Amino acid sequence: MKPLKIVSLRLKNHWTQEYIAKKIGITKQAYSNIETGKRKPSYKVIIELQNLFNATIDYLLEQEVDNINPISK
Repeated sequence: MKPLKIVSLRLKNHWTQEYIAKKIGITKQAYSNIETGKRKPSYKVIIELQNLFNATIDYLLEQEVDNINPISK
Protein backbone atom coordinates (compact mmCIF):
# COMPACT_ATOMS: atom_id res chain seq x y z
CA MET A 1 0.00 0.00 0.00
CA LYS A 2 1.26 3.43 -0.84
CA PRO A 3 1.35 5.35 2.45
CA LEU A 4 1.10 8.74 0.75
CA LYS A 5 -2.08 7.62 -0.98
CA ILE A 6 -3.92 6.91 2.26
CA VAL A 7 -2.54 10.08 3.85
CA SER A 8 -3.90 12.05 0.91
CA LEU A 9 -7.31 10.37 1.17
CA ARG A 10 -7.41 10.98 4.92
CA LEU A 11 -6.55 14.66 4.59
CA LYS A 12 -8.99 15.11 1.70
CA ASN A 13 -11.76 13.88 4.02
CA HIS A 14 -10.50 15.97 6.97
CA TRP A 15 -10.18 12.86 9.13
CA THR A 16 -7.68 12.25 11.91
CA GLN A 17 -5.62 9.09 12.26
CA GLU A 18 -7.54 8.35 15.43
CA TYR A 19 -10.89 8.60 13.61
CA ILE A 20 -9.80 6.15 10.91
CA ALA A 21 -8.26 3.76 13.44
CA LYS A 22 -11.53 3.62 15.38
CA LYS A 23 -13.58 3.14 12.21
CA ILE A 24 -11.47 0.21 11.02
CA GLY A 25 -10.92 -1.38 14.43
CA ILE A 26 -7.21 -0.86 15.09
CA THR A 27 -5.19 1.37 17.38
CA LYS A 28 -4.10 4.85 16.36
CA GLN A 29 -0.47 3.71 16.65
CA ALA A 30 -1.09 0.76 14.31
CA TYR A 31 -2.74 3.05 11.77
CA SER A 32 0.07 5.60 12.09
CA ASN A 33 2.59 2.84 11.38
CA ILE A 34 0.67 1.92 8.22
CA GLU A 35 0.68 5.54 7.05
CA THR A 36 4.41 5.89 7.61
CA GLY A 37 5.17 2.57 5.95
CA LYS A 38 6.58 1.00 9.12
CA ARG A 39 3.89 -1.66 9.05
CA LYS A 40 2.04 -3.40 6.23
CA PRO A 41 -1.73 -3.63 6.70
CA SER A 42 -3.44 -6.99 6.97
CA TYR A 43 -5.92 -8.02 4.30
CA LYS A 44 -8.74 -7.25 6.73
CA VAL A 45 -7.43 -3.71 7.26
CA ILE A 46 -7.09 -3.20 3.50
CA ILE A 47 -10.74 -4.21 3.07
CA GLU A 48 -11.78 -1.84 5.87
CA LEU A 49 -9.81 1.02 4.29
CA GLN A 50 -11.34 0.23 0.91
CA ASN A 51 -14.82 0.52 2.39
CA LEU A 52 -14.03 3.62 4.43
CA PHE A 53 -12.41 5.54 1.57
CA ASN A 54 -14.83 4.15 -1.03
CA ALA A 55 -11.84 3.18 -3.15
CA THR A 56 -10.87 0.01 -4.92
CA ILE A 57 -8.17 -2.25 -3.58
CA ASP A 58 -6.34 -1.77 -6.86
CA TYR A 59 -6.29 1.98 -6.28
CA LEU A 60 -5.02 1.61 -2.72
CA LEU A 61 -2.32 -0.87 -3.69
CA GLU A 62 -1.22 0.40 -7.08
CA GLN A 63 2.37 1.44 -7.41
CA GLU A 64 3.17 4.91 -8.61
CA VAL A 65 5.62 5.19 -11.45
CA ASP A 66 8.03 8.07 -10.93
CA ASN A 67 9.93 7.97 -14.18
CA ILE A 68 8.93 6.15 -17.29
CA ASN A 69 11.72 5.63 -19.78
CA PRO A 70 10.29 4.38 -23.04
CA ILE A 71 12.42 1.96 -24.97
CA SER A 72 13.72 3.73 -28.03
CA LYS A 73 13.73 1.95 -31.33
